[in-house]
Amino acid sequence: MRVYQAELKRILKTRSVQILLAAAVLLSAVLAYFPCTFAEYVYEDEAGQEVTLTGREAIRMIKERQGVYQGEITEEKLSDAVEQYDEFASRYEGGLPNGIYDERVTAVDSYRYVYVINRLLTRMQEVNADPDTGIAPGIEELTQADAQNFYKQCRQHVRDLIYLENGHGAKADSAVAQAEQIIKCTKYGKRRLAAVRILTGVTVVTVMYAAGITLFLLVMNSLIGWESLKSSVQITVSAVVFVPVTVGGLEVIIALAGYITLLATVCFTLFLSGQMKSVFASAVTAFVFFLLPVVCYMVFDGNVRNWICSILPSGGTGLINSFTYAVTDTKFAFIGDQAIWTPYLMMAAALIEIILFIPLTVAGWCRKRG
Repeated sequence: MRVYQAELKRILKTRSVQILLAAAVLLSAVLAYFPCTFAEYVYEDEAGQEVTLTGREAIRMIKERQGVYQGEITEEKLSDAVEQYDEFASRYEGGLPNGIYDERVTAVDSYRYVYVINRLLTRMQEVNADPDTGIAPGIEELTQADAQNFYKQCRQHVRDLIYLENGHGAKADSAVAQAEQIIKCTKYGKRRLAAVRILTGVTVVTVMYAAGITLFLLVMNSLIGWESLKSSVQITVSAVVFVPVTVGGLEVIIALAGYITLLATVCFTLFLSGQMKSVFASAVTAFVFFLLPVVCYMVFDGNVRNWICSILPSGGTGLINSFTYAVTDTKFAFIGDQAIWTPYLMMAAALIEIILFIPLTVAGWCRKRG
């Protein structure tokens, strides 16, 4: 324990570590606040003038207007959304065959009558898409029956989408079966010193990640509204999200997955440091491997891309290939006729890499200091 405390103290006194810790905390707050600046809401003031709100003011107005459409979304709320839209569309001669993009619909009316129910209507369109073409019906085609059968139709839409993306056959059957299942579920010796240093590094990374993700979620959820965490991800994100959780539950899953991916990346970086002669060489190599999933995502396609992007240590990170996108998508990696949902593959690979690279790092460090 004394060796661990001394090593931890040494690391925390390092100027570069202090700068990285401060930058991580600051960046977490910035990244949480930045998306909120894109929010926009248009309304008409008492003088009849069109007013456009942005940023936090827009979020405040949106939260006020959402009313009963916050929190858990029931068939009754979906039915009410269809009824509201039908009443709105009936004000225009011939209805609104092009939806709110009709030139007769002003921005004020769009925000006043449709904005708060738009995501509900969009999800109903999504789950009722044609199973052969994937084309969704227009909003004007939605019925009360569609609202009442929404959650039942979600399940069927998952099946239709997987077959549409992968064709019919044993592989697609395996993916469908798995998707339905997911929906349901020194004097202390060189080795000891190496182990202590790895533990110390993991401790610093853990504290940094915990502080960063906590600050990020506090800022983001405070701005957007904590009540939104109660909404189903099938309504908020996409109707074909497999995991049957709320937005709050999805945040927890993504946070845990992010930590596991981070540990896998750190363990791989430490492993490289034990195999290479210089810190610079190991740092450059680690950076290349960090970016590799993003490059592979853009270069490769299909099953090869899904495998490579999932099994690399940093496969769960990135702007377009991250675990966040994978857990809300329907991509599978196939081995023969067996399908593996890519988030499962990402986490399994990351856990294996953590277990594998830690002893290999110890061995590499001991050999270099031999």
